[in-house]
Amino acid sequence: MRWAAKVVSHKDLAVQNDKPLLAIRNLSYFYGDVQALNRVNLTVCTGQIVSIVGPNGSGKTTLMKAVAGLLRPIHGEVTYQGKTLHDLAVHEVVRRGLVYVPEGMKVFPLMSVLENLEIGAYISRQGKASRLDSVFNLFPALADKRHQSANTLSGGQKRMLTLARGIMTGASLLMLDDPFLGLAPRDINRLCHTLKQIRRHGLTLFLAGQHVRRILSVATRAYLIEEGRITLSGSGDQLRNHPHLHESLFGIIADTG
Repeated sequence: MRWAAKVVSHKDLAVQNDKPLLAIRNLSYFYGDVQALNRVNLTVCTGQIVSIVGPNGSGKTTLMKAVAGLLRPIHGEVTYQGKTLHDLAVHEVVRRGLVYVPEGMKVFPLMSVLENLEIGAYISRQGKASRLDSVFNLFPALADKRHQSANTLSGGQKRMLTLARGIMTGASLLMLDDPFLGLAPRDINRLCHTLKQIRRHGLTLFLAGQHVRRILSVATRAYLIEEGRITLSGSGDQLRNHPHLHESLFGIIADTG
């Protein structure tokens, strides 16, 4: 059966969004002689949940690290709130309001939940109290256990704590690399709901990972990356049902839900 729904190209999306929060234009990156990213174009606009999916080794994590300032030098342009990020150190990128939460990010187990959150506010102390209130509204389980050691939390609660710590930085854009990694199906369902709540609280989200159906189910905009190139873009529903995505990811879709 022929695919009828329209999937908008990544080039078209860049034209539609004149002033994106994050704009990635012709971004390339090399590990030695190996090209990991090849002229990637992608935009993230305020209030969106943007998801990027692709096979293992396709460039998802490399893209996020390049945007966050962890990989240099890069070729092309990355702008955040209209200003370039190319020469900024990681802490300066965070201070701008863009925070990367890497795959498998850990809590500080011997510190309390509250102390973990306060570490997140280290760079941006102004407004810390109001952000803490927002975090406890989003994650009531963390509020109940604020004085307990982080190592007493469940796996799902620890993942919530790493997200909450990112919010405590004062971020406007959270980049989450494989946020569902290692979680039980019940915790994955809860995290999907929480991500939508975070968006309603005014944060913008950029997700990558292997739980393809879950990551696309929460996406307002989505991209498929293959061998360092963006090959499809559209809504999360469009990509989830697209035959090329099924062909590209056949046998590697790690959806436990």
